[in-house]
Amino acid sequence: MLIHATLLINEMKVNVLEPKSIKKYIIEIYNLERKYGHATISDIAELLNVTVSSASKMVAKLKKQGFVNFQPYRTVTLTKKGLEIGNQLEYTNKTLVEFYKYIGIEEKKITQEVKEIEVYINPEVVTKIKSFLETKVKNA
Repeated sequence: MLIHATLLINEMKVNVLEPKSIKKYIIEIYNLERKYGHATISDIAELLNVTVSSASKMVAKLKKQGFVNFQPYRTVTLTKKGLEIGNQLEYTNKTLVEFYKYIGIEEKKITQEVKEIEVYINPEVVTKIKSFLETKVKNA
């Protein structure tokens, strides 16, 4: 598993440079796409607590940067590039959830806490946390 985490961190280094707002949009689109097969501008706006106009502008920016496929008044889906970031953010989320459980954070607080920090945390830190957790499980 540590080898997988090391390979993943090498892929993730590029994404440290992605603005946090882009990551927030990508993770919400990723989650909507996994749940419904696609995202809509109105769903994205609602989840991020922004106006439909703001969400539409950001999705247009994401399209221009190659993260999403989108035609006005249609659905939004991630491109391969966007999906890679979505997968990385999901890995970060799962690792942080596991860590928060390990250190005894109340279950009801974990989801919100992790959602607030997952786009800010450095991928190298995620790898270190994952390695730490794997070591603790082996030694338990």
